[in-house]
Amino acid sequence: MPKTLLASLAAALLLTACSAGPSANKAEDAMLVFVKANGSDDARLTKFTVGKCEKGDGGYNCPVQARVPAINGRFDEDFNGVFTFAEVGGAWKVIGVVSRTL
Repeated sequence: MPKTLLASLAAALLLTACSAGPSANKAEDAMLVFVKANGSDDARLTKFTVGKCEKGDGGYNCPVQARVPAINGRFDEDFNGVFTFAEVGGAWKVIGVVSRTL
């Protein structure tokens, strides 16, 4: 296989991987910042999962499921919804809410 073809295939694979939205770890980090900014500084995420992200306006719409204990245990609820993630300044952030249920 010619080196140029191999290089092209490798580049295409890398671009495909980059165009899928945030990794699960990056999405969890971004979601924790979002939850703390919109709730309580002692909030945590447990049982965090992120589904398949779809490219949307300005970012990636990703379904998220998590449990959020906060406010010294007085709040402990499921936190599910579709959130828009975007890479801003080299870090993934939640920039919008498509839908959310508690």
